[in-house]
Amino acid sequence: TIGRARALADISSDTLARRTGPRMDTQKKSSRGRRTPQACATCRRRKTKCDGARPRCRHCTKRNVPCTWPWATEEEILSPLVVAESTAIGSPLVDESVPDTSIQDTAQAAQTVLPTFDSLRRIFDLFFQRHFVLDFCSFDYLPTWESQYSEKPFLVTSIVVLCAQYLTPEESWRGFRLRTGHDVRCHYLPLAESMARDTLTTPTESPKRETRSHVSSPIAAVANIQGNLVLALSELLADAGSSHWLYAGTAIRMAQIMRLNKEYHQRHTTREQEMRRRTFWACLLMDRCLAYLLSKPRTLGLTNVQVALPSTNLSVAYQEQTRGISLENLAAFDGFPSEVSLSSYFIKTVCLWSDMADNNICHKRFTDTRSPLDPQSHLARCSRAVQEWSFSLPSHLEWSTENYSTHGSLGQSRDFVSLHLLLRSALCIAHQCYLPQLDGCSLLLDCLDAAGLSLLHREPSLISICVSNAMALGEIVAQIWKSADGDGRLDLETTWLAGTCLPAANVFLWLQYATDEEFSTQDVREMAKYYFYTIRSIFSTLCGQWQIAHGWLATLRTMEATYRAAYLGEIPPDSEIEELSPSSLSSHNGEGSLNGFKPRPGDGCPPVTERSNLYDVLRMITTESTLEELQSVWMYLAGGWSEDLQNSLFGCL
Repeated sequence: TIGRARALADISSDTLARRTGPRMDTQKKSSRGRRTPQACATCRRRKTKCDGARPRCRHCTKRNVPCTWPWATEEEILSPLVVAESTAIGSPLVDESVPDTSIQDTAQAAQTVLPTFDSLRRIFDLFFQRHFVLDFCSFDYLPTWESQYSEKPFLVTSIVVLCAQYLTPEESWRGFRLRTGHDVRCHYLPLAESMARDTLTTPTESPKRETRSHVSSPIAAVANIQGNLVLALSELLADAGSSHWLYAGTAIRMAQIMRLNKEYHQRHTTREQEMRRRTFWACLLMDRCLAYLLSKPRTLGLTNVQVALPSTNLSVAYQEQTRGISLENLAAFDGFPSEVSLSSYFIKTVCLWSDMADNNICHKRFTDTRSPLDPQSHLARCSRAVQEWSFSLPSHLEWSTENYSTHGSLGQSRDFVSLHLLLRSALCIAHQCYLPQLDGCSLLLDCLDAAGLSLLHREPSLISICVSNAMALGEIVAQIWKSADGDGRLDLETTWLAGTCLPAANVFLWLQYATDEEFSTQDVREMAKYYFYTIRSIFSTLCGQWQIAHGWLATLRTMEATYRAAYLGEIPPDSEIEELSPSSLSSHNGEGSLNGFKPRPGDGCPPVTERSNLYDVLRMITTESTLEELQSVWMYLAGGWSEDLQNSLFGCL
């Protein structure tokens, strides 16, 4: 009986196993088959179920958000784009598989892929010609760019956004099937902004379960720094709010996180170490440029910088070890000129120029209790450093027509010109604070600075340094602008132009209108006028490419109108005021009201007591974004100029 029961039990077990086994196996196989092998970056960040459909998953398509794939292959990221013969002019050149979900979000929906290298070739040429060396310190290795650019989609997209403004309508249509370069920029800007936000996202998956994302990879992080720097410059030139300050800050913090300011990267190849050094110096150049143009404090200090200056491109090609040349020992280098890159001299010059500009940004005249003639004062120490650096330059870097032609044949003319403009500007950018505004009706006689000097005190040695260097700068600018052709004028179309020429323009106006007995001779006044209008012509040309140039041009016009009103009593007519500050005008009813705008302490505006001289007034015009230009002049001149003058100047508003 017991044996029979066991046999029946075995039969029942076998029967049950045969009935249920295949079903369970089928369920397991079915479950494994339905599992999504890979999710897009957007769904991973939002922890949302992704169906894995490419190029856009169902979730991203439904919500009209960009769908990116951090681990996509080169073909998936930068696949060739097919355009039908009947594509209408103005239609974006994108993959036809991307759905057009809505008119409002067409730009984001189209940015799932980038064009092919042939379409991007013109963009890359413009980038390498205009910005790669001077603004970004050649932070990538050009011989491998074509084969490796697809690994850096954020950097490539930022370059498209930056350089699209230089495209002609024919180039825009041929490469992107869009009417103008502005359309190309607007088309790719949402994708660049989305990818910039993604660089701040840290993956939550464990590296044992999933491949670590693009953001957390050390090599890709360098590309993220570069992409943020390029996007920051693009937003600056487009005058797009304060986003450039944020993107540059992100790049700088990433560089600090990776400790690019130290020689801690020996496990990388010699070439990769050099690219990391150049990326750090690109961060410093961007920081110094924005600090002056925006009147902001500098973010990167030099106290903790222990990284070598950039090597020559030939050394990078041969993968030679760095010579260890730093900011401190560059002036003492006695080797061959070919052993040091021009970028090293340019970086050193930018640092010294920024120290001089800091005198104005931080108002050192009203905080330094030492006289400017005291060798231990901040102005004297910075001036001495600039002069010693200028005298230590090798002969092939001194300004001359021959050296300019030599560097032009080597493709380094833009760096060479910018270096000398910065040297001249450094010795007039801070000395302008000591130009006496002797118009005969000033109320500044009783105002003293921190050293006890009157704001109208005349110091010939300081004025001589300021005037001579401003005139030297004007001579260089006028010589290049007058004699150069279209390509040669590109040497002046740089982001450093405003930082060097705006301070010099104020000196030119002072020479014209202040009529100083020693310095404002007839010949000097004529040359100063010529140099001023040359700079104005350059800014007018740049207005066709850079939106920020409109602000620079308006600043020059406002400067001139202010000097003419202050010294000659000439009130600009309504038509000129509209040209100077069109957004500040309300409807004119003949009564000359100022539309009620009168800043008071606590309104978010700097107190008038902090801007006690005319140069501070004019410098604030270039940086104060919350006030209209002429209204800013009214506020600051109210602390120093006569009541009748200020009322007559702005009464026409």
